[in-house]
Amino acid sequence: MKRLRHFMMPALALLAVSACSKRNDNVVTPNVGDKFPQIINLADEGDGGLEDEDKFSFKVGLIDRADPSGENLEGAIVPLKKAVRVNFAVTHFEGFNKLSDYIKEAKAFYEIDDCTTSEDKDIDLKLNFDVNTGKGSFEFPAGVEEVEIEFETNDALFDDDVLNTDDRKIEIQLTGIDNAGTNVTLNTANKFEYEVLDDESVFGEYEIDVNNATQFNSFVQLFGLINEDVKNLKAADVEEIKIEFAYNEFKAVITLKETEQVEECGEMEEVNKEIEIEGGIEELDTKTLAGAVEFADDIEQEDGTEAEFKYSGEFTLNGKNLVLTLKGEYNDNETEEITLNLNK
Repeated sequence: MKRLRHFMMPALALLAVSACSKRNDNVVTPNVGDKFPQIINLADEGDGGLEDEDKFSFKVGLIDRADPSGENLEGAIVPLKKAVRVNFAVTHFEGFNKLSDYIKEAKAFYEIDDCTTSEDKDIDLKLNFDVNTGKGSFEFPAGVEEVEIEFETNDALFDDDVLNTDDRKIEIQLTGIDNAGTNVTLNTANKFEYEVLDDESVFGEYEIDVNNATQFNSFVQLFGLINEDVKNLKAADVEEIKIEFAYNEFKAVITLKETEQVEECGEMEEVNKEIEIEGGIEELDTKTLAGAVEFADDIEQEDGTEAEFKYSGEFTLNGKNLVLTLKGEYNDNETEEITLNLNK
């Protein structure tokens, strides 16, 4: 009996090894750590500017990966150890006949700190761009997280006094990479789209007459719903109030008469204090003189959670005058419909 038991145990072990071997035939070991390739990607999907803008830009950056230090569980950007060359192209445009009618020049740079760019240090990223073909390339240096490509544009091409109903835009894609080796790859699927926004439509910056008590109180009642500082404002404390409809964004900026000292690139400067309210545009009729508008965002609460505010209503344009009627909702509270009269 002992001999039989001794004989069968190795046989069972062999069967187990054989089964595991078959089970693992199609298993691929995942790439982790330094084996996972660096991915260069368009940092944003789109942007837009008014008709008379003389430039626009797009950014190319590295995607977050596992943090080698282990400090950031959500990942970190790990710069390249060796420079690569990234190719890009304008793949589509609308609203004009030739790319050279709109784009004049291009340059590439990266941010060194809040006050300095590679351009300030005369660091050449060897940008090439053919305005006839729309194809270009630049060097993505080692040690850098993000590179910005800026186009100088013809600011007179679209600047008119007519409400335009046709699209005017440019689409850009990354197309290839050189000198990358096996540890760097490129995301060529994403697109960056730049839209020319019509300033005869709702887009642009408007101002509220602070000296008009009715309009000032209407503004405070509307946006005091989500901001305690606005709720407690007095007209005598305010220098100006501006409202802006931009690309995918609504913004209200209240400039106070009170000033403060701030440090800007090593120099102290006296500036007016400001209160800002921002929201992402959820709905906006853009090719008409009257239409619907809705914008929203999240506000962090005292307990660390977030609650959404939403403003919805309609607008009417008459020359430089914008009539904006909105109703606000936040934390189970809401305002009645409030009308603001603004001017460009």
